[in-house]
Amino acid sequence: MQEEHWSQKKEKASSVRPVKFTIMLVKILPHWMLALIAFIVGFFYFIFSSGARRDAKRYQLAVIDFCKKNNIPCPVKKVNTYRQILSFAICLIEKIEGWCGKSDLSHVVFHEDDVAELKQSLAQGKGAMLIGSHLGNMELFRSLAMEGQTGVGKMVGVTAIMDMKVTSSFNQAMSELNSKTYMDVVSSDSIGVDTVEVLQKRLEEGGLVVIAGDRTSANSPQRNIRLSFLGKEAEFPFGSFFLASILEAPVYFVFALRVKDITLKSRYDMYVKKSTVDFNCSRKEKKLRIEKLCSEFKCELEKYSCRHPYQWYNFFDFWRKSDEED
Repeated sequence: MQEEHWSQKKEKASSVRPVKFTIMLVKILPHWMLALIAFIVGFFYFIFSSGARRDAKRYQLAVIDFCKKNNIPCPVKKVNTYRQILSFAICLIEKIEGWCGKSDLSHVVFHEDDVAELKQSLAQGKGAMLIGSHLGNMELFRSLAMEGQTGVGKMVGVTAIMDMKVTSSFNQAMSELNSKTYMDVVSSDSIGVDTVEVLQKRLEEGGLVVIAGDRTSANSPQRNIRLSFLGKEAEFPFGSFFLASILEAPVYFVFALRVKDITLKSRYDMYVKKSTVDFNCSRKEKKLRIEKLCSEFKCELEKYSCRHPYQWYNFFDFWRKSDEED
């Protein structure tokens, strides 16, 4: 039986109350105590969510096989789905801590990559587009930016593009916690000419536009880009990379990964890689460059997936083919 698309999966918390309770605990309890609670919650989720176990196992087997075939050191010696689910529970707590103002740059390790160029560009008032993923904590950079903690020396506006329907209860609770959380969020299913103009204005003002590059849309499966990911063909969202071609701003791939996958407290490695693709080209050439941009992102995602496989939070069949839906 063909599995449903990730965007059609129902949110686990149908009511906003349990989410609010979780947020309250995050606000008042120290991190080490929250991490211990995550171990318990993660265990119950592991026991009662056969789908999460199945998806984690499928992914880990793909990582093991890919690393073996390409002679890459692999942290996964044998399948451990609970470890991946627990990592997700800890990450969720750290996301909420970020929006509660409990995270700062002292917990982030920057590397000698393209982050210096990005910071310099932002300091000069030049905007950029960031493409992230659901590997690691995609929210970390945005929550730090909202608090003015980017290392740039001034406030940087961040506009995020995301699917608001899948986690509506969580989104509602988070917006009540911090009104800035979804002040500059654009729903992915409402992007049109007017939206693009708004995004271009944000970039001209020296802001950032953030979007995920690892989740396709159920509304336009024919526009997906198919590439080999971890040795098997997977689909990537054409729309995310097409938007980059329209905005014509510098594109950076950003990954925020916990240094230690499972620990009571860990720092984050922040990796920033600038794309080599520019869209100052003919319309005919643009489609090829869109695919090249997607391929560059895929390679970065593949690299860090092998380094931190337990921080993969796409709990669905990533290799599902949309043309098999019917």
